[in-house]
Amino acid sequence: MKSPAWCLTSHPRTRASFPGKWCTSAAGAMAELRTEQDANMSSPPSLAHTLSHWAMDLRFDQAPSEVQRALRCCLLYNLSMALAVDQAADALGQTLSSIAGADGPARLFAARGRRSAADAAFINAGLITARGQNDTHPEVVTHIGCIVIPAVLALAEMVEAPGQRVLDALLVGYESIPRIAQNLAARSTQRGFRASSLYGSLGAALACSVVLGLSAQQARNALSIATNLASGLLQTWTDGSQEWRLQIAKTSRDSVHAALLAREGLSGAPFCLEGSSGFGAAYAATTPTLDFTGWKTPQMVFKPYPGCAFNQAPVQALRDLLATQALDAADVDHIDVYLHPSDAQYPGVARHGPFASPSGAIMSAPFMLAAALIHGLPRTAHFEQQHRLPALHQLAQRIRVQPSASIAPWTCDLALTTIAGRVHKQSFAPEHPFQLDWEQTLVLAAQVAQEWPGPQAMDRFKRLVASLARIETQGLDLALLGQVVYTQ
Repeated sequence: MKSPAWCLTSHPRTRASFPGKWCTSAAGAMAELRTEQDANMSSPPSLAHTLSHWAMDLRFDQAPSEVQRALRCCLLYNLSMALAVDQAADALGQTLSSIAGADGPARLFAARGRRSAADAAFINAGLITARGQNDTHPEVVTHIGCIVIPAVLALAEMVEAPGQRVLDALLVGYESIPRIAQNLAARSTQRGFRASSLYGSLGAALACSVVLGLSAQQARNALSIATNLASGLLQTWTDGSQEWRLQIAKTSRDSVHAALLAREGLSGAPFCLEGSSGFGAAYAATTPTLDFTGWKTPQMVFKPYPGCAFNQAPVQALRDLLATQALDAADVDHIDVYLHPSDAQYPGVARHGPFASPSGAIMSAPFMLAAALIHGLPRTAHFEQQHRLPALHQLAQRIRVQPSASIAPWTCDLALTTIAGRVHKQSFAPEHPFQLDWEQTLVLAAQVAQEWPGPQAMDRFKRLVASLARIETQGLDLALLGQVVYTQ
């Protein structure tokens, strides 16, 4: 088994281009789709029209093996995170669940009962994101799996969708969200909107449309409906409040609602994306563009540690340094962490505690580095139990986040100065930080599975792996997957 990327190695992925047959070029799609315009649509077709037709044509079994393997990694990673949440210790999850009680056929993760598809997506999304350990598309800083996977699985339970359609739907979610967000996310983030909950609802609505077997026109309506449901502010990170998990849960549920409403005939604005009062103008003050070249799923990155994505590189750099130097917390005078300005200035990253809730600690680079320095690595228990306590915060006060334009996003330079005045420097700057192959994902997921509550956790983990290991050739066996995901 290869050494995992968070243990001093990286795994750069190659990037293939789309096969021309099934992924129509944007120019070709424009010409082909003119014959299918709605009565309310002028020429040329709207972006939503083009996007929905493109999305409805995506097929998992026609994607390159690299893309199929990447989606398999995403499933294993996200489901492993969901199953690691102990219901008895998850007060915030219980709060969220208290408002999502509609009966229905969709099962909740880890034998928590059944709900409507929308409420199941809401609760299950809240579980996947509970650790603050989500997959992320680095170019648009958007979590995808925690939104798309629970929505797709919940609707699949409702309509008894076959496994192949589920894989098609998941691929649509992973491929469409980064494309929608590509030239919008940086601007909308600067305006205070959370990218995951804005763009996640749109791409997940398209994914849900696939599960329901909707037409491209219905999918376009679902996309437009989702633009009216999208929301989420970054102030939650600045204040250390608890809406961050609600945002993900709501976004997953909204995508289910958008697709169901479209199925029932609710129409949406054709120019919902690029219109003068549309999504791009409202959230990013610019006109969105769509680029259908390349593949997005293999670019997904996996956080090896609970907590903010931008803090993963500093924690790894510190752990790499401690692996070669005999240092501990008592030796440290101060630590300077140099991050790309957009990473360093992301709300919450440079904050020091104590914090009113675990949310502030999850985003704080000083807190996560203090936990790594004292305990070897940050764990969810540190966020939950020590966000108010002084021990970690006293050390965290000596850790400073410094923006530096010379540092690439998602990487860092770290300088640890000892009380004796010696400076130890460490960088973390692989070409593709935290992009993991299947073997590396297995190592990381197995570590998380050790925290799964209930008996025979590792046996259940092995069965989860078995249910996903051959989806490229044998498809997705939803019954086998359900024997692990929906049981305790």
